[in-house]
Amino acid sequence: MPNRSPLALVSNPLVQQATHRELEFSYLLKARTHLPDADDVLRGLWRREFRAYLQPKFDLRTGKVDAAEVLARWHHPTRGVLGPASFIPLMTRKQWLDELLFELLEQGLALQLKLHEQGALLGLAFNVSLGQLQNSLFIDGLKTRLLRHRLPLSMLTFEITEDDPADAAGCVEQLNRLSNLGVRLSMDDFGTGYSSLLRLCQVPFHEIKLAGDFTRFVGRPGRHQAVIRHALALAEELGVSLVVEGIETVEQRDSLEQMGARVGQGFFCVKPMLIDTFEGWMTKPYRDFRAQS
Repeated sequence: MPNRSPLALVSNPLVQQATHRELEFSYLLKARTHLPDADDVLRGLWRREFRAYLQPKFDLRTGKVDAAEVLARWHHPTRGVLGPASFIPLMTRKQWLDELLFELLEQGLALQLKLHEQGALLGLAFNVSLGQLQNSLFIDGLKTRLLRHRLPLSMLTFEITEDDPADAAGCVEQLNRLSNLGVRLSMDDFGTGYSSLLRLCQVPFHEIKLAGDFTRFVGRPGRHQAVIRHALALAEELGVSLVVEGIETVEQRDSLEQMGARVGQGFFCVKPMLIDTFEGWMTKPYRDFRAQS
């Protein structure tokens, strides 16, 4: 009878070759799926591998774009383009979000100036977490950079992500300092997480962004419709604009427009684009939007 012991199998050249291929595949798979570590992220920041992507805020009726949100993507030299889930949690723990914001700010403001010189006005929105606002030096660093910008700061919006129950009193003070710079403030992901109605009373927000969690259910029976209607009414009563996130279909756009929404954001208009791609897209007379409509 042939020897079927484990040692005999391992010594078989064919088995060794197959095992080697399996181990090599396993290593490559882990290399691709394993999240970057802190040293890798630091190198990425130093090498300026983090790039600004823009996603428009568009008029639900006409498709007109007057503003866009600046998002981060990591152009990793070996892993390709990585989304925020690959680096934002680590940056948050290491308190490196300021460096990322300042990098995106530099890229975004350069584009805004370039478009202005070409006769186009584009508002830009950047994300800031409540955690960042707990550092009193953050506003000082931001102010230094903003005062060098040659366009009105009212063309810039900072979307406040309430991702943790941070110290409310300290954050309100910092938010008001930020507003005093002349920029616009937006409450991001309204209706989820720690977004607070009380914060709307304490801070001069200019915009509310209704979370895409509600958009998925628009047009269907249920309580989501009531929340959307009341968010629209609240924004009108407060005299602030409301942006509906996560719009992906014609049906969602039509239903939201019928409910009174005016501005939206989502893949229905276009996916986030690199700055160079966005420049070319902006020259189109909204052909893609009208074709979908």
